[in-house]
Amino acid sequence: MMTHSNDLFPKPPKVALISIRPCFVEKILSREKKLEFRRSWATESVDVLVIYSSSPVQRIVATAKVVGVTEGSPTALWNLSQEKGGGVPRQLIRDYFTGKKTGFAIEISDVAEFQQAIDPKEMFKDFRAPQSFRYLDAKEYSQILEKL
Repeated sequence: MMTHSNDLFPKPPKVALISIRPCFVEKILSREKKLEFRRSWATESVDVLVIYSSSPVQRIVATAKVVGVTEGSPTALWNLSQEKGGGVPRQLIRDYFTGKKTGFAIEISDVAEFQQAIDPKEMFKDFRAPQSFRYLDAKEYSQILEKL
């Protein structure tokens, strides 16, 4: 009897397109910001983020590997930010999570900036920037990787 290791047939990564304000994208690209904060997050685990820099840039600019996701109170997320490099001041975290008991910190690594930013309207029919994020299928992700 022959057994197959999962390593021989790795499953494709789960990918999410995420909208981030340009000022925070710059901090991610400079490696100053290693956490992305969200009021809500995906129910399925995400392996890779495709980073969309919102208005006025409106381009897909990079990918990043998701190291982990932490759910916690704004105070706990601030403490994590201090430890891991959140790249934002405490007051911004407080303001962002106003009215929420918990939020999410997505830890990222291996940020790969595109040589040429991608206009998503050239890749996706009827593109609208996601409010928070949207999953990408394998075909969409491979189209983006071709541009890398």
